[in-house]
Amino acid sequence: MSWLVALGEGIVIALDSLRANKVRSGLTILGVTIGVTVVMVMAAAITGINDSFTELISSRGPTTFYVAHAPQGGGIQTGTEEEESAFMKNPPLEPRWADQLAQLPAIKSADAIADLSQSGYKARHRDRDIGVALVAVGADFLETDNGQLEDGRFFTSTEAKRGRPVAVVDSQVAEDLYEGRDPLQRQFTIASPSGQGTATPFQVVGTYRRADNLFAGFVSHYMLIPFESAWQYVPFWHRLITFIVTPKDGVPIDVAMDQVEGKMRQIRRLHPGQKDNFAIITQDEILKLWGQLTTALFSVMFALSSVGLMVGGVGVIGIMMISVTERTREIGVRKALGARRNDILWQFLVEASTVTLVGGATGMAIGGAIVWAIDHWTPIPATVPLWSVLAALGVSALTGIGFGLYPASRGARLDPVEALRYE
Repeated sequence: MSWLVALGEGIVIALDSLRANKVRSGLTILGVTIGVTVVMVMAAAITGINDSFTELISSRGPTTFYVAHAPQGGGIQTGTEEEESAFMKNPPLEPRWADQLAQLPAIKSADAIADLSQSGYKARHRDRDIGVALVAVGADFLETDNGQLEDGRFFTSTEAKRGRPVAVVDSQVAEDLYEGRDPLQRQFTIASPSGQGTATPFQVVGTYRRADNLFAGFVSHYMLIPFESAWQYVPFWHRLITFIVTPKDGVPIDVAMDQVEGKMRQIRRLHPGQKDNFAIITQDEILKLWGQLTTALFSVMFALSSVGLMVGGVGVIGIMMISVTERTREIGVRKALGARRNDILWQFLVEASTVTLVGGATGMAIGGAIVWAIDHWTPIPATVPLWSVLAALGVSALTGIGFGLYPASRGARLDPVEALRYE
């Protein structure tokens, strides 16, 4: 029980020191507070984004996979040099190939899709125009998407195959493009980022609400049109074309992928021994790539938090060295009364840890408030993971122990006779 008494005494002395030296202690606490706040906020945001992305990918079904003209890393910086070269060198996919894949024995459906949501297209109606998140899809899109049709209808397979100029839009389009009027059967034209517009007007046949997820919250004016319609009327970069492939129920994904690979090699006229000039991408591969990105974000988080903790740690050394100097005579008295070196060491380590734990608790409170604000006022579903709370407490205590060890050991090594003479 003696260590509990020593622990309690150390905490009381540390809190008294904080009250007596508010400015000096406050600067020390501030560094730890910043470090812990960064850990809490970034961990909550990254975890929320990661969970939302994983749910979005998994929502299409565990066996759904994708065919692209190049490996998934080719269009972004995480791709290898070979992938980036393939992204530009490989010929794009053609939408008619999706119909051929859909005829394979193991395949339930294969739809061409082109996500043009970040390409800067605009919808125009009379004298109004708005930026739209345009996505070209097949008639079976709703079967692999968790969104809901709110009013009207989705375009039919006949409309999709013949490239009819029809569209399904979200409620925000109706509000901003048609000034809140019912959008059904109303028309609009599409203008590309270069300003070139479609001569053929599109007609709204239905309204659609995207599934609730992080990415839906960042995108407004969502608009779906048949892929063949985009192919005919909307100029776009054909390297954005992807096939979404769903195997038949009960068919192993490996069997379906083998059939698709064989058919794609036949379509591409590749000879035996030639490398694929296309890519078949599973959900696991997408999640692996996403995992690399989140790992990089966590590395940034730890780097930023380390700066704050280092500042706090240096402050701990300073405040504890001053504390040892101011209490040199007290140390001499305690040693004269029988206190061991370890008792003095323990006392100062408890004081140092208490200072940093106060900073950690403050950082957790501030971080929790920021996470709550992010979760309620932004599309990011931020939640504080348990490990980040434990890490915040552990890192705070270890910062106090690590940086407080030198001044604590210096105080513990003081000669009691010299300490009693100190004025």
